[in-house]
Amino acid sequence: MNIAISSPERGGAFYRFAPAARLWCAAPLLGLLGGCDGAPSRNILGSYFPSWMVCALVGLALALAARAIFKALGMLEELLVPLVVMLAIGCAGTFAIVLGLLVVLAIDRRPRTHDARIFAYSAAMASEISGRLVQILVTNDQEVSKGAPLLVIDPVPYELQLRQAHAQVAALKAQIALTGRQVTSQGSGVQAAMSQVQKARDQLRFAQDTRKRLEPLVKPGFVTQQQLDEAKTNEAAAEASLQALTRTATQARQAVGDTLSLEAQLEGAEAAEANAARNYDLTTLRAPFAGKVVGLQIAEGTFAVAGHPLFSLIKSDTWYAVADFRETELPRIAVGDRATVWTMSESNSAFAGRVESLGAGVQSTDQNGPGLPVVGRDLNWVVVAQRFPVWVRLDSPPPFAMHVGLTASVKVHHDGAR
Repeated sequence: MNIAISSPERGGAFYRFAPAARLWCAAPLLGLLGGCDGAPSRNILGSYFPSWMVCALVGLALALAARAIFKALGMLEELLVPLVVMLAIGCAGTFAIVLGLLVVLAIDRRPRTHDARIFAYSAAMASEISGRLVQILVTNDQEVSKGAPLLVIDPVPYELQLRQAHAQVAALKAQIALTGRQVTSQGSGVQAAMSQVQKARDQLRFAQDTRKRLEPLVKPGFVTQQQLDEAKTNEAAAEASLQALTRTATQARQAVGDTLSLEAQLEGAEAAEANAARNYDLTTLRAPFAGKVVGLQIAEGTFAVAGHPLFSLIKSDTWYAVADFRETELPRIAVGDRATVWTMSESNSAFAGRVESLGAGVQSTDQNGPGLPVVGRDLNWVVVAQRFPVWVRLDSPPPFAMHVGLTASVKVHHDGAR
């Protein structure tokens, strides 16, 4: 039986190579094994494939290539085919069992998924007022800082409204001042009328006292009846004068106005003035936070409707990887666990992060919930584990590698597993 492959003394084909050459032959196998580590997915022609599948296919291709090389070198005739096949099957089976156990252990400690995407919070930018756009100050994918002007709505109509509000406030203030002077003058008239009333009251009292003094003196003849009649006449005239002056004072007092109504109108006019000033300031739409402009598809001359989104602003200071993990994996994921994220565009670069939250609920397939996220299942004819979103906050990822919606793979390192 020819076993030259294992007998260097007999000049087997494999041992015809120098020891250094044998090491170079083993290098591709070591590289293949190293390729099975790292990212759980491989980007091939724009699509994700699991790393284990890529390794298996590459191993099969290398086996076929090795067979072709052995055949070209005339080494197949020197191999003990049955023995080699049996050894290969035994080694492959053992390797598969060991690898399967290692994979189960690794996945148990490091849950991973390919169903993930890059996410950042965003805001639909809409003006609070309506008007025609006269200036657009940003472009698509432009980075802007907080408070930076984004676009300008025609300010002329709102400037005129503000001037009109200013004029209304000024007119009411002037009217209040005039009315105040009139009220002061009317108050002085009331005081004069009250003084006349008091004088008439004093005259009436004097006339009454005179009549009372003369009445006992008529019979003794000290005064004449004519003098008593004159005293009574004076008393009646004084009483009539007092009544007339009292009515006049009452009318004067009732005629005194006030500025309360005008002051209430002024308060409303000042509120309208403040609102006009606010609308004038809103003619310039400003960034509520630092971020990146996306979805800009308008030009100058577009009529902006209040509340209608014009474009979006991505909040680019914080990035997340939202990964959908099966419900059976949630017990092995905790808030604060370290995580590694790969994206399809940067499959050779890993981004570090930490689990920030686990989905508390998803939309059920047989009933609707208030605002719950929708996460689909892969199959409907068998019981498939539901997936829940797990939010991983990335630790200062490079801006050039972050885009909302990127396909990603996420691996969670639970309990410090590396």
